[in-house]
Amino acid sequence: MGLSTSLSTAINGLSATQVGIGVVSQNVANAGTAGYVRRAVSTTDSLSGLTIGVQSTQVQRLLDTIVQSQLWQESAGAGYTATRASALGNLDQLYGAPGSATALDTIYNKFTSALQGLQNDPSSYSLRSQVLDNASTLARQLNTLSKGVQTLRTQAESGIATGVSKINELLGALTKVNARVTASQNDPAAAALKDQRDSILSELSQYVDIKTTEDARGAISIVTGSGMQLFDGQASVSFEFDQHSDVQPGDVWNSDPAKRGVGTITMRDASGNKTDAIANNVFRSGSIAANIELRDKTLVQAQAQLDEIAAQMSKALSDREVAGTAATSGAATGFNVDLTGLQAGNSITLDYQITPGGQTRRYTFVRVDSAASLPLPASAQGDVNNQVVGIDFSGGTASVASQIQSVVGAGFQVSGTGTTLQILDDGATGTRDVLGLTARPTNTALSAAGGPAELPFFVDGSAGKVFTGSYEGRSQAIGFAGRITVNPGLVADRSLLTLSTPTTAQGDATRPQLMLDRLTSSQRAFTTAVGLDGNNATSNMTVSAFVQRVVSSQGQIVASAKSLDQGQQVALSAIQSRFQATAQVNVDQEMSQLIELQNAYAANARIISTVKEMMDVLMRV
Repeated sequence: MGLSTSLSTAINGLSATQVGIGVVSQNVANAGTAGYVRRAVSTTDSLSGLTIGVQSTQVQRLLDTIVQSQLWQESAGAGYTATRASALGNLDQLYGAPGSATALDTIYNKFTSALQGLQNDPSSYSLRSQVLDNASTLARQLNTLSKGVQTLRTQAESGIATGVSKINELLGALTKVNARVTASQNDPAAAALKDQRDSILSELSQYVDIKTTEDARGAISIVTGSGMQLFDGQASVSFEFDQHSDVQPGDVWNSDPAKRGVGTITMRDASGNKTDAIANNVFRSGSIAANIELRDKTLVQAQAQLDEIAAQMSKALSDREVAGTAATSGAATGFNVDLTGLQAGNSITLDYQITPGGQTRRYTFVRVDSAASLPLPASAQGDVNNQVVGIDFSGGTASVASQIQSVVGAGFQVSGTGTTLQILDDGATGTRDVLGLTARPTNTALSAAGGPAELPFFVDGSAGKVFTGSYEGRSQAIGFAGRITVNPGLVADRSLLTLSTPTTAQGDATRPQLMLDRLTSSQRAFTTAVGLDGNNATSNMTVSAFVQRVVSSQGQIVASAKSLDQGQQVALSAIQSRFQATAQVNVDQEMSQLIELQNAYAANARIISTVKEMMDVLMRV
């Protein structure tokens, strides 16, 4: 090896170690910096004759890209579970712990206990007052819960707006940083730019699940978990959200803008084409997906459960049960039922048995006063065991009978005259047996004597509108929990809580007994909208049992959400640890590396010094 070759090799080695020392210094200085990925110097050996030297140096970031991709997936999952757990935790606080003084079930039980007390002593003014006071507290609690649910939906709407704005901001920042990365591939500063880019991607992954690829130039491409292209050197789409500031119970998402009462996310591509991101299920994880689910499903169902409690309580106390009278025609048997007093939203139930086989099923016919109110909402249509069908009463009883006949088919004979509806089985054919026919008109009047035991105890709003469950315009039950109140007429005259007779002027126990039985003993059909325990079938239970189920179901949902979030946070922490095992700076390791580099620097400097001495000797010869 000649002196010039030795000198060149030593100078190259000195330069490489200088770069290495600089990188180690940078690593140590940023040991605690969030998002900083450890660097290392990559050298390439060169061969010149029999001499091996260092040809070039390149600063590389030390990270596992596969683990990094998993980290972003887990980050999206953590954003989803944390957002959902937080919102449901707030909902749980609204409901209160089951059995606690402020819990819905406790307040409801106080109301039924007061009714039991009044049943035992119907003449007591203080017990009447206690019934009304507890009923008012229950109504106010339902009002508060309904308002709280809608506040959480409004917060979810705001969370979607914030997330959409943040995604646009991050994609814009990513465009700038990505351009700088591709323009400085061989620049030592490229590592810092990639750290900055990864920090943006990490934050983006909290809002939406992403997958990234990097090409040979260092440019990245991003797609969502649903396969939607978000970024390819620059933002592929921009997002828009038409936020609604005050979400109400009837405001739901729909792909039809005319039917939509909440905001939707619109994607606009470079050509200006627009696509509905929610309709196309673009967001499947991350905080935006969680807020969409909360706003459009979880909290909508919570509101439906509260509305069902309010509706069932009201109808249980105000709806009369008019049982049909036996009727025959030849071999066909069935019932006649009087439809007098039936109002929009009131129902007629037909119980029957399929023969042979013996399965018992029910049809529930709901009165509407306009064909525009048909069909009934999907949530009100029941299931195979209780088919709920809207019937337009505007054409009279004959028209009602004709509509019912078309629903029930040839297994029944349906006719109607005046205010009487008749339904018979198919006689000798023997495929159906009619078991019962009942009309349930709402009693709208308050009376102490001469009237039915049922009374409009709860009404819709402070104006005292009677709740009948009408579907005219839209379902009266929607948001009813937020409007339910005790009938002002009862508050003004508490004697109306009992029925008076000539022998019991102060009232007897008939009305309190009926109210207590209707709430605690009578089986009632609950709609599919409530979705208790994930079940979308109609269910039959008492109002008291339903209240308990709602409270316990909410507790289970919250516990499940918190458990899921805890598990997801553990998974995120584990993948972060795996990522940091490679990417995080270890100061002890860096110090060891620094010693090696210092020794290499000293060795190369010694070679240069020796070559200089030898050159000086040669020059003196």
